[in-house]
Parts: sequence; C-alpha cells; structure tokens
Amino acid sequence: MSFLLPLGLLALLTLPIIVVLHLLRERRRRVAVPSLMHWQHLARRQTAERVRRLPLTLLLLLHLLAATLLGLALGRPQIAGRAGGARQLAVVLDLSTSMATREGESTRFAQAQQRALALLRSLGPGDSATLLAAGTRARVIASGGPADLARLNAAIDTLEPGGTGADLAGALTLAEAVFAGPRRRAIVVLTDGGPTGAPLPSAIGAALDWQQVGTPQPNRAIVALAARAWGANVQVYARIANYGAPAFDSTVTLYGDDRALGTRAVALAPNGETELTWTLPAAYAHLRAALNGHDSLPQDDEAQLSLAQARPLTILLVSARPDGLRRVLAAVPDAQVTTRDPAGYQPAAGAPGAALTVFDSFLPGEWPAGATLAINPPAGSPLLEVAAQLHPSAGELSRRSPLFAGLGLDGVSFGPLRQVALPGWAETLLAKGGAPLIVRGRVGTHEIAIWSFDPAATNLPNRLAYPLLMARTVRDLTPPPLPQSVQAGLPLTLRPDARAAELRIAAPGGRQTTRDARPQLTLDDLTQPGLYQIEERAAGASLFRSQLPVNAGSALESDLRPQPAPSIAQAPNQPATAERQLVALWPWLALGALALLLLEWGYIHR
Repeated sequence: MSFLLPLGLLALLTLPIIVVLHLLRERRRRVAVPSLMHWQHLARRQTAERVRRLPLTLLLLLHLLAATLLGLALGRPQIAGRAGGARQLAVVLDLSTSMATREGESTRFAQAQQRALALLRSLGPGDSATLLAAGTRARVIASGGPADLARLNAAIDTLEPGGTGADLAGALTLAEAVFAGPRRRAIVVLTDGGPTGAPLPSAIGAALDWQQVGTPQPNRAIVALAARAWGANVQVYARIANYGAPAFDSTVTLYGDDRALGTRAVALAPNGETELTWTLPAAYAHLRAALNGHDSLPQDDEAQLSLAQARPLTILLVSARPDGLRRVLAAVPDAQVTTRDPAGYQPAAGAPGAALTVFDSFLPGEWPAGATLAINPPAGSPLLEVAAQLHPSAGELSRRSPLFAGLGLDGVSFGPLRQVALPGWAETLLAKGGAPLIVRGRVGTHEIAIWSFDPAATNLPNRLAYPLLMARTVRDLTPPPLPQSVQAGLPLTLRPDARAAELRIAAPGGRQTTRDARPQLTLDDLTQPGLYQIEERAAGASLFRSQLPVNAGSALESDLRPQPAPSIAQAPNQPATAERQLVALWPWLALGALALLLLEWGYIHR
C-alpha cells in the first residue's frame, strides 16, 4: 500500500487526544448519591493510578476507529489491484476480396466477424477496443468500451470485403497510434493471407495475435482482360489462372453487349495459366468474359471491359473569323464545334454551356463555366492584363511541358505577340526569347490556356504540328475519358468536367453516393466487382454519364492458399505480464468512518 498524500496521516495525532479527552471525562464524571458515609471506609486509590486507568468503553472504541479511518483516508492510500487489469484491444479485419471466399455455409469474412464479435464480448470493466479495417488503405472504424458494445457490433456489420490487397502494415501503425496510457496493449489481426502492402514492422509495442481465417482452397480466375483497336476491329486478350494442385478443364464465354459471342474450352495445368485472344468487329460497347470456375470465389470468375469510353466534347468558338480555327478544332476526336460572333456572345445563364469555349481575339467580362482557350487575347479585358503587341526576339523555344513532346515547333514564326502579364494562377509552358507563347493555369474550377499569338498570323497552320498542338491543348483542358476497367479497390483519380457541381456514383449493388465535384477527385471505394454508373451533373442537368467496369481477379487475391503468418517481435517496452492496477482506498475508509459515527450517534441516543 502507498499513500498519495502522506501529510494527511498527521490527522492520526488526534488518537491520543481522544484518549486524553476520554480520561478527563472519566475523572470528572459526577454521580449523585444520598450519602458519602459508605465511601469513608474504602481504601483510597492513588491519584496516578486513577489517571493511568483507561476507561475502555464502546464510545472510546468507536471514536478511535472513526479517527483512524479518517486519518488514513486523508493520506489517500492506494493498493495494487489484481494482475491483468484493464487492457486496450485493437481488432484488425482484412477486407480484401479473398475474404469473400465461401467456407461451407459461411465466408471467411463472416468467420472473421464472428471472432471480432467474440473479442468484443470479452471486454471487461475498464477495457477498451478499437476496430480497424485493412482494405486497400487502413482506417479506424470505431472504438469504445463495454458500454459501447452495440455500436461496435453495428460497425462490424457495416463492413464487407472487396478490394485488391489489405493494408495490414498501415492498420498495425494505426493500432499503435490509438493506444494510450499504461494499460495492456493487444492487437488481433483477422486475415486469410499475408501482408500485401507496405512491409510490416519487425516489432510492435503490443501483444500480437495473428489469426488465420479460412482453409486452403483451389481457385480459378480471370486475372486479366484487355482490348485494343486493330483497324476496324478490336483485339481482346484474356488470361486465366489456376491456383491449385489439380489440373482443371473448363470453358470461357465471351459476351458482347450481353450477347454470347462464343465459348472456348480451356485446359489449365496445375498452378498454371492460359491465354485467349479474340478479334471482334469494333461494334461492341461492352465486353464480358465469364469462366466456368466451380470454385469458392465466383467474384473473380468474370471480367468486364467498356469499349465506349469516348467522352463527347462540345466546343463553342467565339470568333469574328472562325473558319481556320473551326477546321482545326473539328479535327479533335469526338469534338462538336459551334461558332458564335463576339458581338452575340452571352454567358450561359443557368445552363452548363459548352465544355470548352475558345475565344479568338476576344475576351468576355468573366470566364465561362467550362474550360477556356484564349487565343490572341485583346487589351482592355478585366480578366487579363494585356499590353501592346510585340515581335518575339530571336532565341530558342523554351518548352516546359510534355504537351509539346515530339512537336516540330522550332521553325514556326509566331509573328506579333500579345504581351500578357503572367497571372499568379498561371505558368508559362512555351516561351521564346523570354516572351510567353502559351500559358496554362486554373482559377477556381476554371481550366484556362492562353495563346498569346494569332495562329492566322503565323506559319503554324501550314505545319502538321498545328492540329496536334490544338488537339493536345484541348485534351489538356478537358477531362479524359474513363478507363476501360479498373482493379477492385485501387484508387482512381478523376478530373471531372469543369462545369460539374457533383458526381453521382451508383455501385453494382445499387448503393448510390453523391460527391461534390473538384478539379481532381480520387475514388477509393470502388471495391465491389461489377459495373459502376458515374454521372457528372450541373444545374440539375446531366453533363456526362458512363459505366466503369471493376474487376476482382488478380494474382494477389485469387490465390486462396494460406500464407504464413509474419514474424513480428514484441517490442521490449511491452510488459510480458499484465501491469497491476492501483486502487484508491480513501472512499472506502471515509465511508467506514461515516458508518462508525452513525453508530456512535445511535448508541448515544438509544
């Protein structure tokens, strides 16, 4: 036992004072008798003998006990409690695709959920638990103690497996970060495989319980599906893998726009792979390959591709002499060009407007909602500070962007230039003799490029580089098309239309989410295989809608054979046994003293 406030023990000095008071009280007690005659024949006691005799009464005992308890309570005593006291528990659940493998009537992930729930039910008073999900990135799901058991259980129920790889290293780092205080620290990892991301630490400051979930199972999967244009046709490539000891014979069926195009027999050697190719007319927007796998992970028996990911591009050309620019803009793939005279130009009010507006020798009072290419901007605009024209001095072209890679611009005579003061939001991509020729930047959501020269006053229209330079500038200003497919769980960075206000995303299971549009948006929750519907919207109208296939098959997730548990040492500062908890005694002592005083009061007033 130890005392937090030893000076409080000075209160025990009241014990002899209580004894003295009781002695004095005993000496001076008065008793009324009818006569003193009978005391005359008694032997007299010495005065000292009367003083030394302590009157052992119940009141004295009660007072001494009460004073003793109060004195000890003021010293704030505490004792070491039982070993194995409160603990901090971190439960890491693997969310990778392979955790969806069927195991009898259940799945690996369902088994992991049951183990996690059992761990939560084992929490005792003072314990706390933190739930972590190890998907393609690690994150904390919920935390709490025994009183929060319902909330923790609900958090586990919301999880579902999906995604390539499990960030177990990140989960362990997060688990150690949430630990605090001297309580015991324990981490339980529920996974069916080994580490798949960053290397795991060699040691951690907690007791680690690495629990393997699931049993070894053979699996077959489509681990790759791709297509490329080949003249008027499309070449399709598929790779099928067998992750198991026995050989496997099966079939693969290819569908084009949900119509079966053919079935191929495949013979898979033990732990082997095979490749298939098809040549199809370029008439299909969507391809799907299905393997008759007969295994416990059907998610990777199918793969899809979208061949219609072209993005329509509406271009508004505002020019008083639009013929030359219209021809070169119309050569940009998927572009639809309309023209307007500067005198008739009005910003689109309440409507999205064009995806790209090209201003030729003209600037409006404000940037339009979409992307903008300003060619030969005039002076006097509130948007740009433009001085008089100048002729570029001789010198080398300074190329500061991969946009100009392979373009033959060295012999181009750029003619008179507009002296554009470089805005703070822009940078020079192409310059000659210190004079900027092409400037690029972003103001809010406005993607802007400025050509300080007039192409019609140069020899550029006579060169092959001109349509290439225009096409690259347009594609740099406008969002690229979606990829043909993505791997489940891998983050996808999108650049939505500059006019978009929000993105609506519908997952294969029907779950819909809406996000605010930003110049760059990363989607890291494409974890379920299937077709995602992605729609960009502005002013209540749809700007762009497309399908994005997400495939689950991969060499990382389709191999269901068990991986050995990693070797991670327990850090030296982690106690091998549980720390003992210190328990404060003063409340119990104070209550005991109060009980004695109540007893004393009842004894006096009985």
